[in-house]
Amino acid sequence: MYGIYKVKKEYEPFVIGREQLLYDLLKEKGEQGNDLKEIHYLCDVIEPEVIDEAILSNLSKVFETIERENGEYKLTHPVKGSILISLSAYSLSVFCDGSRMLDLDLFVALSEVDSRFFSVMDINGGGGWL
Repeated sequence: MYGIYKVKKEYEPFVIGREQLLYDLLKEKGEQGNDLKEIHYLCDVIEPEVIDEAILSNLSKVFETIERENGEYKLTHPVKGSILISLSAYSLSVFCDGSRMLDLDLFVALSEVDSRFFSVMDINGGGGWL
């Protein structure tokens, strides 16, 4: 499980080279919820249209089924597995069940619509730009 945030354009130059600081902040604050000043200050609101474009336009070629309901998506691939995505104001919560290739598919699709997405993984303690 991990979260994906979109860094504000004006803070991107400051964050580059300081990704560990951003990771630490988002990991700590993200666990408390998205309603925190630090997240509002550093991150853009996630626009549902951008996520729709990334998922429906880019991933419909890769995944056999894509279900969308109330700001949540379920993408299923017969071999790789499935991705569950929940959309909130400042982040995407993502759970992949299956191959690590699922992450890559999603990261590529999101990075094609914007270069400022940053992921924070819960399990491995990793994160970074998409």
